[in-house]
Amino acid sequence: MSGQRDSTSGLTYSLATAPATPATGRPARLYLVVSNSGTVPVLCKQIVVVLPTGDLAQDLVPAGQHLLASVEPADQWTVDQLQDGVLLTLPQDETAAFPGSGTELKVVPANGESVSLTTHGLLVRVKDLRINARTGTALLRIRETVSVDNGNTWEDHQVTLSVAKYPPEEALTDDVVGNLAVHAVDTEGNPSATPVTLLKPEHRGKAVLTWTAPPDAVCEVHYDGREPARLSGQEKWQLPVTDITRDTHFRVQVTLQRSGETITHHLTTAVAVAEPVIPRLTV
Repeated sequence: MSGQRDSTSGLTYSLATAPATPATGRPARLYLVVSNSGTVPVLCKQIVVVLPTGDLAQDLVPAGQHLLASVEPADQWTVDQLQDGVLLTLPQDETAAFPGSGTELKVVPANGESVSLTTHGLLVRVKDLRINARTGTALLRIRETVSVDNGNTWEDHQVTLSVAKYPPEEALTDDVVGNLAVHAVDTEGNPSATPVTLLKPEHRGKAVLTWTAPPDAVCEVHYDGREPARLSGQEKWQLPVTDITRDTHFRVQVTLQRSGETITHHLTTAVAVAEPVIPRLTV
């Protein structure tokens, strides 16, 4: 995570990515956290986030890519894409207030505008982002409109945050391999939105395994002594499983080639069955 608050900006900005090391030409997610690390309350009218677009090393995403963004708290802020690579974040009211640390906040703007108290900071998410194909360092530019004197005067400041992009074979992969989960399926074969730890009779022993791994991984799924299922070249990793009639342990072996070396990850999970069927029992 990178962060910055210089001598001119009123608020503090921290940037995180998932994966932590974005790979060129691959999907990624961005998380921008905005807070007030100072001691003086800060009023904010707007925050503009500019992602450099194009095919150069200093660009982050290809031109024309739609940015799917959301904010938290969603009841106090909105976010919209103004133009290519530009996100505008606005308070639901005319102004939002970020309290200073260790101070009792009492804000009465001179212009009488309504104020939303933002005591826990602001989170801006950008999902389903595809990094462009050039290795390099991109600079996100953030423009804030803030006041530190109860709205008597307003100033525009700019902050830059860097994002390094690596070739896929050099990018770290520990944080993009994981999240093995079991999802029950409905009568039409659609997996449940949330993972389950118990399969009930109405699930008919059917489920879907999901996990995360880079698209160039090779995955082997082992469970219940059956022949391993081998998968490769998938953007979203999932495997339907059937005939789960008793408590079952799943293991997924994820193999990656990085910088001439083979990296192997092992993922495990388990699911219980409400009414297990044991085919053979010797007492």
